[in-house]
Formats: sequence, C-alpha cells, structure tokens
Amino acid sequence: MRLPLKEIISEIPDKPGVYFFLDNNGLIQYIGKSVNLKKRITDHFRKGSEQIFKKVISKDRDEWHTPMYTWDYTAKYLENMPSLLYNKERKKKEKIISNTKTIKYIVTETEEEALTLEGSLISIFRPEINRLAWKYPFIEITLGEKIPRILTSYQPLAEESYIYGPFNIASNIDLAMEGFFMIIPVCNSENPVEPNGRYPHSCFRHQVNRCLAPCKNTDWNPIEYIQQIDLFISELENNGQGVLKELNLQMLEAIKVENYEGAAIIRDRMQAIKELFTYKAMPTLLRKYYKEIGEITTQKTSYIKMVDKLLENNKQTR
Repeated sequence: MRLPLKEIISEIPDKPGVYFFLDNNGLIQYIGKSVNLKKRITDHFRKGSEQIFKKVISKDRDEWHTPMYTWDYTAKYLENMPSLLYNKERKKKEKIISNTKTIKYIVTETEEEALTLEGSLISIFRPEINRLAWKYPFIEITLGEKIPRILTSYQPLAEESYIYGPFNIASNIDLAMEGFFMIIPVCNSENPVEPNGRYPHSCFRHQVNRCLAPCKNTDWNPIEYIQQIDLFISELENNGQGVLKELNLQMLEAIKVENYEGAAIIRDRMQAIKELFTYKAMPTLLRKYYKEIGEITTQKTSYIKMVDKLLENNKQTR
C-alpha cells in the first residue's frame, strides 16, 4: 500500500460523514459517504482489496432476456450482465487504490446530512471516479411572468424567478406542495399562462378551490393574486408554519365529521411539509460545513470557488 493507512485510520472516528480520496495534486478522485467513516474507508484499503470486489450474484440463464432481433440486444441488457458489473466494480477499486495519495473526511451530525453533503459535493466537483452527478429539486416562483407560477424543478428556468432550495432528494416535495396549495390557491401550470387567455374551461384545481384561475376568471384580482404569491414565499421562508397550522385545523375538522380518509390525506401532506424543511437543503449544508470543505480543498482553491459561486447564486433573497 502506498498510503500510511494505519496512521490515517487510527484517527478516523466511527461516525457518519463524507470522505475524500485525493491525488498528489490535490485533485479529488472520489467522494463517498458512510454511517461509519472508519469502517468504510478501511474496507476500501484493507489488505488484499485489489482482489476483493463487489460480489455479483449470477443469474440462471433462463432468467436472461433473449433478444429476438439484433437491435434488441442493446446496452441496457449488457449493463445488467454480472460479468460487466463485476468488471466495473473491479476497475473502480483499482482506480481508487492506484490514484489516491491522501484521505480526508468531514464528520456530519447525522447519516442524512452525510447523504446530502456527499451528493452536493459530487454535483459541484464531479470527481473522476464518481459516475453519479446528483440533482436536487428546487421550488421556483416565476416572478418575471404576468401570472407567476409555482414550479418544482431540478434546473431553474428564469433569472427573474424566486428560487427556494435545493432540497434533499429524499424529500417528497410534490406531496408537500399539494399541502401548500390546499391553503394558498395559486397556479402551478407547467406552461406559462396569460390573464383572461384562450382557456375556455378552468382547470380541475380551480374547481376544487386550489387556484384562483387568473388564466380564465375575468373577475380575478391581480393584487389579490400577487398577495397570495407573497404569502407563498413568506411561508417557504418560515418553514410552512402558517400552512401547517391551517392544515391541522382542516384535519381536525375532517376527523370531527368522521372523514377519516380525508384527514389521513391532510396528515400525509403535513408530514411531507415537515420533512421538506427538516431535511437539510444543499446551501444550508454547504454553509454549515464550509470551513471543513475549505480545509480539505486548500491545495486546489478552484474547488472552494465553485462552492462560493453556488452559494452566491442561491441567496434566498427576493
């Protein structure tokens, strides 16, 4: 082994966190996460690890799809072949062992933080050995349009938009937004809409009082609608506390009239809202562990500049 593993591993705690494998030039080769940093890093570099790879369970030949035509034999079948999976894992471990000269790590408070921080840094730094570039959901409010819409997306669409997030990929953001729309009736159309436009019929959400239908309603009040948009933004910035309070009242009312199915739906949406703001969003974690990230990337300042740029672009200001 080229690494003084005994000395390094002796200092690594049995705690959750994110670890980094760097080369001689300070370039990050691989980023990983674990609920137990010491155990996971030891597994990567234990004696004989060059020959110990991911165990692939072979399948019976009868289980494999036999293509009827040549063009049916595509990469999607090859990708699932045990021999190729084995070779991919073997080559990945060989790269880690041969390229890594330094091991660094960040201890996080929880396993969930480690998961999100790992994905965030992979998305920003895009290490050579990591194949996964994670994407995180945003809430986008299209303030630059005549009728602002509430969207959930993985890539902000317009510079004028108010962007909130990104959120942990484990968050059920769509279910949480349904809870918001029960209290704040604004538009969430995937496509831009015009006031009093070419819409002969209002959408289903308007019929169930989940939208003021400015695209159809000739009597709609632009000021009232913008007030609802402002309220939506305010609730995002306050972790949805007002929405949760109103939903709780609706749930209790549903229970009172023995509408238990409706109460369960509201309960699930309330839980999704709570989890949405409980799970750490990417900028929050990057700010929280900014010092540690800086210490790891001192040899390559371009890394911390990438983090600075992302944080600058995701200021939660209106």
